[in-house]
Amino acid sequence: MTDDPIPWTLAEPEAMVVVRRIKARRHRHRWQQVNMQGDMVCMACRSTRDPATARRGKSARNRGNAFEREVAAALGVRRVGQYGSPTDVEGEWIAVQCKVGAAFPERLWGWLPAARGDQLRAVVIGDAPGSSGKRRVLIALDFDEFCAWFGKR
Repeated sequence: MTDDPIPWTLAEPEAMVVVRRIKARRHRHRWQQVNMQGDMVCMACRSTRDPATARRGKSARNRGNAFEREVAAALGVRRVGQYGSPTDVEGEWIAVQCKVGAAFPERLWGWLPAARGDQLRAVVIGDAPGSSGKRRVLIALDFDEFCAWFGKR
Protein backbone atom coordinates (compact mmCIF):
# COMPACT_ATOMS: atom_id res chain seq x y z
CA MET A 1 0.00 0.00 0.00
CA THR A 2 1.08 3.48 -0.75
CA ASP A 3 0.16 6.78 0.77
CA ASP A 4 -1.00 8.11 -2.60
CA PRO A 5 -4.37 9.81 -2.61
CA ILE A 6 -7.27 8.02 -4.18
CA PRO A 7 -6.88 8.30 -7.96
CA TRP A 8 -10.48 9.42 -8.45
CA THR A 9 -12.57 12.02 -6.77
CA LEU A 10 -16.05 11.56 -5.48
CA ALA A 11 -18.53 13.85 -7.16
CA GLU A 12 -20.74 16.09 -5.12
CA PRO A 13 -24.27 14.74 -4.88
CA GLU A 14 -26.70 16.55 -7.14
CA ALA A 15 -29.47 18.58 -5.61
CA MET A 16 -32.67 16.62 -5.27
CA VAL A 17 -35.51 17.70 -7.47
CA VAL A 18 -39.00 17.03 -6.21
CA VAL A 19 -41.19 15.96 -9.07
CA ARG A 20 -44.92 16.14 -8.62
CA ARG A 21 -46.60 13.17 -10.18
CA ILE A 22 -49.19 14.34 -12.66
CA LYS A 23 -52.08 12.05 -13.36
CA ALA A 24 -51.57 10.70 -16.85
CA ARG A 25 -54.23 11.06 -19.46
CA ARG A 26 -56.16 7.82 -19.83
CA HIS A 27 -55.71 7.51 -23.57
CA ARG A 28 -56.65 9.12 -26.81
CA HIS A 29 -59.56 7.30 -28.41
CA ARG A 30 -58.75 5.29 -31.53
CA TRP A 31 -62.09 5.03 -33.31
CA GLN A 32 -62.84 2.20 -35.70
CA GLN A 33 -66.04 1.43 -37.59
CA VAL A 34 -67.51 -1.87 -36.41
CA ASN A 35 -70.54 -2.42 -38.63
CA MET A 36 -72.20 -1.28 -41.85
CA GLN A 37 -74.39 1.30 -40.02
CA GLY A 38 -71.29 3.37 -39.25
CA ASP A 39 -71.12 2.74 -35.49
CA MET A 40 -67.69 3.61 -34.10
CA VAL A 41 -65.97 1.94 -31.14
CA CYS A 42 -62.69 2.87 -29.45
CA MET A 43 -60.13 0.12 -29.88
CA ALA A 44 -58.48 0.98 -26.54
CA CYS A 45 -61.46 1.16 -24.17
CA ARG A 46 -64.39 -0.19 -26.23
CA SER A 47 -66.55 2.88 -25.64
CA THR A 48 -68.98 3.80 -28.40
CA ARG A 49 -68.75 7.15 -30.17
CA ASP A 50 -71.80 9.38 -29.92
CA PRO A 51 -71.83 11.73 -32.95
CA ALA A 52 -74.03 14.32 -31.19
CA THR A 53 -71.61 14.58 -28.24
CA ALA A 54 -68.62 14.82 -30.54
CA ARG A 55 -70.28 17.58 -32.57
CA ARG A 56 -71.24 19.48 -29.40
CA GLY A 57 -67.65 19.39 -28.14
CA LYS A 58 -66.23 20.54 -31.46
CA SER A 59 -68.76 23.40 -31.66
CA ALA A 60 -67.90 24.55 -28.12
CA ARG A 61 -64.17 24.48 -28.88
CA ASN A 62 -64.68 26.46 -32.10
CA ARG A 63 -66.88 29.01 -30.31
CA GLY A 64 -64.23 29.46 -27.59
CA ASN A 65 -61.41 29.85 -30.11
CA ALA A 66 -63.36 32.44 -32.11
CA PHE A 67 -64.10 34.38 -28.92
CA GLU A 68 -60.39 34.37 -27.97
CA ARG A 69 -59.50 35.74 -31.41
CA GLU A 70 -62.17 38.46 -31.08
CA VAL A 71 -60.93 39.52 -27.62
CA ALA A 72 -57.27 39.54 -28.70
CA ALA A 73 -58.06 41.71 -31.73
CA ALA A 74 -60.18 44.13 -29.70
CA LEU A 75 -57.48 44.59 -27.05
CA GLY A 76 -54.60 44.68 -29.52
CA VAL A 77 -52.75 41.80 -27.84
CA ARG A 78 -51.89 38.23 -28.86
CA ARG A 79 -53.68 34.94 -28.36
CA VAL A 80 -51.61 32.38 -26.41
CA GLY A 81 -54.11 29.82 -25.10
CA GLN A 82 -53.43 27.35 -27.91
CA TYR A 83 -49.83 26.95 -26.65
CA GLY A 84 -50.89 25.56 -23.27
CA SER A 85 -50.68 28.85 -21.39
CA PRO A 86 -52.99 29.25 -18.38
CA THR A 87 -54.22 32.50 -19.94
CA ASP A 88 -55.91 32.75 -23.33
CA VAL A 89 -54.90 36.28 -24.36
CA GLU A 90 -51.79 38.15 -23.22
CA GLY A 91 -50.06 41.45 -23.78
CA GLU A 92 -47.54 43.55 -21.94
CA TRP A 93 -50.27 45.18 -19.90
CA ILE A 94 -52.99 42.50 -19.58
CA ALA A 95 -53.54 38.75 -19.18
CA VAL A 96 -57.05 37.47 -19.96
CA GLN A 97 -58.86 34.17 -19.38
CA CYS A 98 -61.73 34.03 -21.89
CA LYS A 99 -65.02 32.25 -21.19
CA VAL A 100 -67.99 32.18 -23.53
CA GLY A 101 -71.22 30.24 -23.31
CA ALA A 102 -74.74 30.16 -21.98
CA ALA A 103 -73.82 31.04 -18.37
CA PHE A 104 -73.72 34.82 -18.86
CA PRO A 105 -74.13 36.60 -15.49
CA GLU A 106 -77.29 38.61 -16.12
CA ARG A 107 -77.31 39.66 -12.48
CA LEU A 108 -73.94 41.42 -12.86
CA TRP A 109 -75.04 42.98 -16.14
CA GLY A 110 -78.06 44.46 -14.39
CA TRP A 111 -75.84 45.90 -11.67
CA LEU A 112 -73.74 47.95 -14.09
CA PRO A 113 -74.67 51.47 -13.10
CA ALA A 114 -75.90 54.15 -15.44
CA ALA A 115 -73.03 56.54 -15.98
CA ARG A 116 -72.35 59.75 -17.82
CA GLY A 117 -70.86 59.53 -21.30
CA ASP A 118 -67.33 60.37 -20.11
CA GLN A 119 -67.23 57.63 -17.44
CA LEU A 120 -66.35 53.94 -17.52
CA ARG A 121 -69.06 51.84 -15.83
CA ALA A 122 -67.96 49.08 -13.43
CA VAL A 123 -69.32 46.66 -10.84
CA VAL A 124 -67.04 45.61 -7.99
CA ILE A 125 -67.95 42.34 -6.25
CA GLY A 126 -66.45 41.18 -2.98
CA ASP A 127 -67.07 38.34 -0.56
CA ALA A 128 -67.35 38.33 3.24
CA PRO A 129 -64.67 35.87 4.39
CA GLY A 130 -65.03 36.47 8.12
CA SER A 131 -62.41 37.64 10.58
CA SER A 132 -59.54 35.42 9.48
CA GLY A 133 -59.64 35.61 5.69
CA LYS A 134 -58.67 38.07 3.05
CA ARG A 135 -61.51 39.49 1.01
CA ARG A 136 -61.63 38.42 -2.64
CA VAL A 137 -62.66 41.22 -4.97
CA LEU A 138 -63.46 41.26 -8.68
CA ILE A 139 -64.29 44.10 -11.01
CA ALA A 140 -66.64 43.68 -13.97
CA LEU A 141 -66.65 46.13 -16.87
CA ASP A 142 -68.57 46.36 -20.12
CA PHE A 143 -66.10 45.00 -22.70
CA ASP A 144 -67.05 47.43 -25.47
CA GLU A 145 -66.64 50.40 -23.14
CA PHE A 146 -63.33 49.05 -21.86
CA CYS A 147 -62.05 48.65 -25.43
CA ALA A 148 -63.17 52.18 -26.27
CA TRP A 149 -60.97 53.46 -23.43
CA PHE A 150 -57.99 51.08 -23.58
CA GLY A 151 -58.28 48.74 -26.55
CA LYS A 152 -57.90 48.85 -30.31
CA ARG A 153 -61.62 48.95 -31.19
